[in-house]
Amino acid sequence: MNADVAPAPILRAVRGLRHLPMTGLKAAIAASALIALHGAAQAAELSITVTNLTRATWLTPLLVTAHPAAFKSFTAGTAASVEIQQIGEAGNTAPMEAILPAGSSKSVNPNNGPLKPGATSLPAKLLGGAGTTNTQLSILAMLVPTNDGFVAMNAIDIPTMPGSYVYMLNAYDAGTEANDEKAAVAGGINQPGMIFPPFLNDDSGKLTPTINTHAAGFANATKEGYVHIHRGILGSAPGGPSALDNTVYRWLNPVARVVLTVK
Repeated sequence: MNADVAPAPILRAVRGLRHLPMTGLKAAIAASALIALHGAAQAAELSITVTNLTRATWLTPLLVTAHPAAFKSFTAGTAASVEIQQIGEAGNTAPMEAILPAGSSKSVNPNNGPLKPGATSLPAKLLGGAGTTNTQLSILAMLVPTNDGFVAMNAIDIPTMPGSYVYMLNAYDAGTEANDEKAAVAGGINQPGMIFPPFLNDDSGKLTPTINTHAAGFANATKEGYVHIHRGILGSAPGGPSALDNTVYRWLNPVARVVLTVK
């Protein structure tokens, strides 16, 4: 709905008053109609938190955005854009931020860092919803450690009524890299293997012993070529082909919970 145009019922109510004598009732109706019109044009205050539901997988710094309905960050079943590849392989949201439509509302890294397993993020604060062009909500972050996995809320309708709403989020595979589950030689996109950032280190500052950087990986793994629901980490027993301990890093969907509060 255009924020500068009154809803049809309100317009009809105001126009109908022209044929009535000026009375207290008429004035009250007119005031109510104007209040309703004013309220319809106001952006809602949105507060969003994300809870990591996995056992040992981290979420890189989140991108949370309210944006117009014409924009979607990806379409499952089709090839990933380079912006999604950057998120899925490197946790880099800057390219996606750069292509958000003008006027979109966004919160980048609201948690002031990655989101550890079992934790709930600090709230992202946005404006959007009914009465604005930013009627959709999207959330994106990489899953670490994975080859090219990411968690996503992909352009859901922002509720028009005030209240709290709960959503469960699946993990997606960008399909841009083979899930070989071995350590990457270098960071960034188009680099085979998984990145192991410092936040995966244990209390001694060393990489947790449940990750074996010398594992050979799955030699028969191939990239899928399209975005799809992630099938999870396979892992292996210590000394096996995967760098990840299968008793620690395996997970199933959903991987995150979102609480959206509309005020």
